[in-house]
Amino acid sequence: SLPQDSSDDIEDVSLFDADDDLSRRSKKSKIRHPVASFFHLFFRVSAIVVYLLCELLTSSFIACMVTIILLLSCDFWAVKNVTGRLMVGLRWWNQVDDDGRSHWIFEARKV
Repeated sequence: SLPQDSSDDIEDVSLFDADDDLSRRSKKSKIRHPVASFFHLFFRVSAIVVYLLCELLTSSFIACMVTIILLLSCDFWAVKNVTGRLMVGLRWWNQVDDDGRSHWIFEARKV
């Protein structure tokens, strides 16, 4: 039988098999999740570029704002569901109890 720490009640589970992939990857790569890192930056930078170049791209204010809002929505989704989990192990959700009160639950990967 393996000795267990009594203060460690919760098991740390790897999200999306990130720890397994890390052991298989070569030591040369400094970026653990290059695809997630790309999309983490892509949506934000794209929204800024569209905002700055909006007048050059089109004369329609509504089209520019819709495009920016869609890019920032994609950024929010990617950070909440993908990059937050892969890069720092964050998870969060909302639970409503029987009395109708809303409780936010936050989890983070152990160090």
